Amino acid sequence: MKNVATACLQSFGGEPVALEGVRAEGDLRGVLLEMKVEQRFRNPTDSNLEVVYSFPLPWGAVLLGVDVMLGDKLLAGSVVEKKNAEAKYEAALSEGDAAIMLERNEEHSYSLNLGNLAAKEACVVTLRYTQVLSYEQRALRVLVPTVIAPRYGDPVKHGRLRPHQVPDTDISAEYPFEIHLRLHGDLAKGRVASPSHPTAMSIDDGVLTVALARKGALDRDFVLVVDRLAHDAVGLQALDGRQPDMVAVLASFDARIEADAPRQVTAKMLVDCSGSMAGDSIEAAKQALQAVVSQLSPEDKFSLSRFGSTVSHRSRGLWPVTEATRLAAQRWVGFLEADLGGTEMESALASTFQLKSAAGADVLLVTDGQISDIDGTIEAARVSGHRLFVVGVGSSSAESHLRRLAEATGGACDFVAAGEAVEPAVMRMFARLRSPRLTGVQIEWPSGVIPAWVSPLNNAVFDADTVSVFALLPTGTTGQATLRGTRADGVTQEIGQVSLSQPFADDGLLGRVVAAERIKALEAKDEVAHRAEMTDLAVRYQLISAQTNFLLVHERAVDEKALDMPELNKVRQMVPAGWGGVGSAKLSVARSISAPMDRSSASMSYESMSVPSIWRTNRVVAARAVSDRMDDFEIPTFLRRAAGPGSASEDREKIPPPLDAKKIAKLKLVELRRNPMYWSSAKDDRGWTPAGVKEWLLIHDRGEWPQTYGALLGMGLSPSVVDWLQLGVGAAFEEGEVVRVFLWLLAAQEVGTSGSIDLTKGLATLTAESLASESEADTGHRTLELASRIGNVLDRAQADQWPDGVYALQA
Repeated sequence: MKNVATACLQSFGGEPVALEGVRAEGDLRGVLLEMKVEQRFRNPTDSNLEVVYSFPLPWGAVLLGVDVMLGDKLLAGSVVEKKNAEAKYEAALSEGDAAIMLERNEEHSYSLNLGNLAAKEACVVTLRYTQVLSYEQRALRVLVPTVIAPRYGDPVKHGRLRPHQVPDTDISAEYPFEIHLRLHGDLAKGRVASPSHPTAMSIDDGVLTVALARKGALDRDFVLVVDRLAHDAVGLQALDGRQPDMVAVLASFDARIEADAPRQVTAKMLVDCSGSMAGDSIEAAKQALQAVVSQLSPEDKFSLSRFGSTVSHRSRGLWPVTEATRLAAQRWVGFLEADLGGTEMESALASTFQLKSAAGADVLLVTDGQISDIDGTIEAARVSGHRLFVVGVGSSSAESHLRRLAEATGGACDFVAAGEAVEPAVMRMFARLRSPRLTGVQIEWPSGVIPAWVSPLNNAVFDADTVSVFALLPTGTTGQATLRGTRADGVTQEIGQVSLSQPFADDGLLGRVVAAERIKALEAKDEVAHRAEMTDLAVRYQLISAQTNFLLVHERAVDEKALDMPELNKVRQMVPAGWGGVGSAKLSVARSISAPMDRSSASMSYESMSVPSIWRTNRVVAARAVSDRMDDFEIPTFLRRAAGPGSASEDREKIPPPLDAKKIAKLKLVELRRNPMYWSSAKDDRGWTPAGVKEWLLIHDRGEWPQTYGALLGMGLSPSVVDWLQLGVGAAFEEGEVVRVFLWLLAAQEVGTSGSIDLTKGLATLTAESLASESEADTGHRTLELASRIGNVLDRAQADQWPDGVYALQA
């Protein structure tokens, strides 16, 4: 009898695919979201496997339970101390039994371990979690994350992941995803839309159900926005369940902060231009920044910076908002590309913090947050004294990273999915930036009530946002709870009030949410010092935490036990739609390689991209359009088609013709560009230096000198200098005259021993020319005024460096 091979779905790297799909369903009532996420696995091989699947959960989600269907058996496990769980899990595998362990990773993702999944065996794992949502400017945003995008940096060293927890990405991986979300009460009457997926909606008995309109996949987060809501403060109480004399409390305040006038915004804008931002994300970032610039008022100040492997600053300090700086900012944003390599966020933030600014400056960060070393970045930001207001962009931005970063600095976080309108997020962010700063935020409980515990209150309270406070109070507490804060002018005001209703029965749900907040507060204080207390809380309330894991051991019958240790099978992540320019989250597209991945931030196969490409056109025009990281080559001589019989040998025997004047000039320019005295190679200021401009002018005939701003850019002058001429100096003068005077001054410059430049000769020449040849005195005076404006700034230049006045857009 012939052996018949069994069909087996495999990944791009040849590993068997164990994840069959994910199904989510949930109910949203007020600010409480309850979800069930069903993960379906099957071992397609003929040997036992240990399947490891890393996945994200929403920020602030509290895991309530794990249900397991192994084959046709419904099994139950429990939450135990981490070291104990790991030891029992390994022991079960060595004894041939099945074991399931769920752990929270150091960087707040989760890993599910299915040990000794037998050949052809199926397993369904259902996670149950709850999440307290926050109203943001009268809107609710539900985010169900589905995929972990590749992250820059070392996930083991910086992300503190164990090797088996590190998510690998496979461009050929594809897993189905479906979701059903039910909206109850007034939420069903709001305006409901999903910017991430096409959806179908139906309403029955006042409950609105939202589902996917067509097949989905685990390649983008599911986002649902419910707005046009009349948000009222909510005060919920429920019996704790573990402490009979206590009630768990959620006080959700609708913050209202009075202000005499909108607060001035002083914002250092920093945008992520690393490789992972290519495609949808960089386009969303550009739209967001353009919207930000349009929202600036004349009283505001701002700076512009971009980063990847390096950071570059458009300005040396904060710009006032003028027509010139606004136009310069819009032009700068328009030319942004995701071309700066890796994501060195910590060093970029440190450099941005050091930009000259008055006290009270905030940082507006636009990024997808895909880095491994988030802990170091958070700590550096925390000690800087800057608040970080973060706009997360893309189909799978690192929500937990970005929310932790904003929360640690007293800022706020908002998100823009691919294809989503950016204006609402920017408007919400500006409302927070203009909201008065508060200190001494505190809550007043009903008279005589002394809470057993209250969640830490920080000063990150913004007008029209929700402020959620968690507490343990004595049973029988009713009345009003009031939130107060002190403004910068010393006035203490009431921010909001909540009425505490009678406790309701909820099977301990709210008590477990409060317990999770207690653990979070202890982690923020000192994780090592409070380890025992956190472990006790997590075990008592059955919560998966940094100290505890969920564990289930299924003892198999003797004849069903595995005889060998299982083979490790890591479920590979799908490539997020639009990540790094691969596909798009805006459209349903065929999954194919459309751009190379960055080796430093993704575990992918590059064999299919190793074939060299040959370009007939200039690299800058053609090759860069594909990727700066791909090699391109001149067409070799032996590949060129000969013009006729014997032409190849004739070409070899020909003597090159003598170089003409233009070719000599080009060679001189090439040589000059290798010298930092004449050419700056800094990413934020690449182009000719003042000395380089003079050399360029000496090499070219007077008739070849630029006469327009565009021609200045064409000769190699940096956009910063051209912006200063056009927007700073040229606002009141003709373009041709500005260019002419600028070039005359630099052509006649003399370099001093200290490297400074002297424009006296150029000014004298222009003065004599103006007084002798101008037919009208007014015109001559305008030329002298223009020369004086330009000269006053350039007098502070060095031969190899433009002065600060150029970057401040000051005439």
